[in-house]
Order: sequence, then C-alpha cells, then structure tokens
Amino acid sequence: MPSTLTYAEARGRVLAAVRPLPPERIPVGEARGRALRQNIVAAHPLPPFRNSSMDGVAVCSADLADATDSTPAFITVVEVLPAGRTTSRALAGGEAIRIMTGAMIPDGADAVVPVEDLETLPGSPERVRIRRPAPPGQNFREAGRDLAAGDPVLGEGRELSAHDLGLLASLGEAHVLVGRPPVVAAFSTGDELLDAGAPLVPGAIRDGNLPMLAALLEECGARVARAARLPDDPVKVTEALGRALSSADVVLTIGGVSAGDFDPVKQSIGELESVELWRVAMKPGRPQAFGTPSGRLFFGLPGNPASVACVFEAFVRPALRKLQGFAQLERPHVAVQVAEAIPSRAGRTDLVRVTLARRDQRWWAAPAGDQVSGHLTPQSRAHALLIVPEERESLAVGDGADAILLRWPETGER
Repeated sequence: MPSTLTYAEARGRVLAAVRPLPPERIPVGEARGRALRQNIVAAHPLPPFRNSSMDGVAVCSADLADATDSTPAFITVVEVLPAGRTTSRALAGGEAIRIMTGAMIPDGADAVVPVEDLETLPGSPERVRIRRPAPPGQNFREAGRDLAAGDPVLGEGRELSAHDLGLLASLGEAHVLVGRPPVVAAFSTGDELLDAGAPLVPGAIRDGNLPMLAALLEECGARVARAARLPDDPVKVTEALGRALSSADVVLTIGGVSAGDFDPVKQSIGELESVELWRVAMKPGRPQAFGTPSGRLFFGLPGNPASVACVFEAFVRPALRKLQGFAQLERPHVAVQVAEAIPSRAGRTDLVRVTLARRDQRWWAAPAGDQVSGHLTPQSRAHALLIVPEERESLAVGDGADAILLRWPETGER
C-alpha cells in the first residue's frame, strides 16, 4: 500500500535523503553556474596598488593649490607612464608624470589631473598649464578600496555568475572547488508514445514529457547521460533501471506509478531496495515513487505533463541543487494577489500554473488555463506556480499568495 504523505512531509523526506556529491576543482573560466564548494577570501588587496582612474598627469596637489584661470600653474612633465609599467622616480616640486588609466601612481603624487584639463605650451610639449586646483585623491583608485587582503569574498554554496568569475580571476584564483554535476538517467514509459517527428496513429501520442524533463534537468545543472523511452514491459523496465542505477547518480521515470493494471514502473520497483510508492497530498502529482537504491536517488514521476513539471519543481529540482552543494535550493518566490478565484480542497497542497501581470505596484496571478494535468499549454504559458496551502479550501480574488517564479513576464515592471 503506497504511503500517504503531506506535501511538506514528502519534501522533507526527499531532502533528508540527499547528500552533496564530492566536489571537483576546475578552471575558473569553466565555473559559471556551478555551486561554489569553498569559502573565498581575498589573498591580496583589490586593487593591489594605487592607480589612476583616467588618462592625465599625476601631480602633487600642493603645486596646484592656487591655480586659477588668471594665474595658472605651470608643471613640467618628466616621464610618461603607461599601464603595466612602474617608475622608481618620485615627483619633485613642479613636476608631473603623464599617466594612463590603470597605471601605478608614482611616489610624491597625490592627484591626477585629467587630460582634458591640460594645456600644452606651444613649442614645449613637456610643459603644461593647469587652471584649477586638484584636491588630494582626485582620480585615484586606492589599494584595497574594493577589497582588503583577508576580506571575505564569496561564500560556499553560491551559484557562480560570470561576474564572480571575473572577481575570482582578479584575485588569482585560477581554479576553484565546485559541485560536480549529477549524472542523470531519465526514462519515459508507455507503448502509446511516439517520437516528436513521428506521424500520429490512432491511440498514440507524441512524447513531450521526456524532452521537457531532459531540459529541466540540464537547466538546473545536471548532466543527462541517458534520456530514453521504455516499453510497457516490466522485465525490460527492470533491466534498464538496474543498468542506470549502476552508473547514474539520479534515475527518473515518467509514468507507471499509479494504480493502473499496466504500470510497469510500479511492478519494477518491487525489485529495487529502499524505494517506496507514495501518495502525496498535492495536485497535480499525487502518485509518486521515491527512494535511494544503492545510495542513488530514484524518482518515479507521474505520467501527465503538468504532474511531471510540478513534481520536478517541488521535489526533484531542490534535490539536484542540494546534490551539487547550492545553498539556495528553491527558485525565487514572489508574493502575488489572486486575480481570479481558485478552488481547492482542504488537506491538499495545490500548485496552480499562473500568468503574472503588474498592476497597482503588485503582481496579480491568474490561472494560465484549465488546470488539467494532461494539458501542456498552461505550463508553456505559466510564469509561476501559485501555491494553495493545504489548510485552504479556495483562494478568493484579492487574496495574497506565494508563487514559485518560473520566469518573468516578457514585458512589464518588476
């Protein structure tokens, strides 16, 4: 008899069973989107030295203290200093060094006058006229102004962005410890399923679940080693699951876990250790299977497309994120107002596929279509999954609710 669980109990059991995979060290340029598995502190200041924020001349501000349009200061340029070079020369009174953006500030200088404020004297390119003071620190980037040595930079569990990679490289982190992508095998089951390009025949449908699931897996960092369709044959399903569990970190099946007479996955589960059939108090996605055979993760998903998508978001995606070591397991949530009445049933958590619209500085959520688990279009249209808590029998227009954000609307204020 399948176990009957609340939505929260099922999530709790799944996440309690997940242990992060061993990390791997990879080149920093390959780490975008991966889970950082170490704490990063700054090995040196950033910037590592005082440098100029623009092209101009490095000067001693005291030499320009009295400069005006009528009584300009005259400065002698004694050297040109491009970025990447240094000078051992310290400025003396009345001297300047022509400096480029990013070049190290020479000793004796405490300001940079931009090139547009300089007037070169005719016939004397090394002499410049300056008509206004330059306060100390003007156009300087001080060493350590961004980060001091020893400052915390990035924390373990962070999802690394392209900008994070730039920061890591600037700090000399050529390689970084990150979570390994879980290797996943996914199977859809059903003799009635056809390839996307196959012509329709009576009693058959094209398989939209498997490509959707494979894309969802890749989207959250998994490596899909196999995505295949299996016949309604318990022997072949059992053999395929056994092979997959010997090599993959996670195995998923679509369909075959309900109460029907021809449910091959349900029959094959009897051959697997540590796997249970569940009835989860949620809609869509009530029939499920979950377990940890041979230390792997196994998810038996329902067969209807809305159920596949919603169970994936509720249980599979957080588990895959935890396997990789991400601190943030959930998609972003957004507070919404209900735009149309939503019926439900007490004792069950509903995930309602909704579109979002911005009005009166608030997000309003409306069903993206009929909430039929076999319908594909509402999932394609949906911006979010609105959560109807198990204690509610319905949500009325204007009620506040929490929604799992799938994507932002194509237009509109955020």
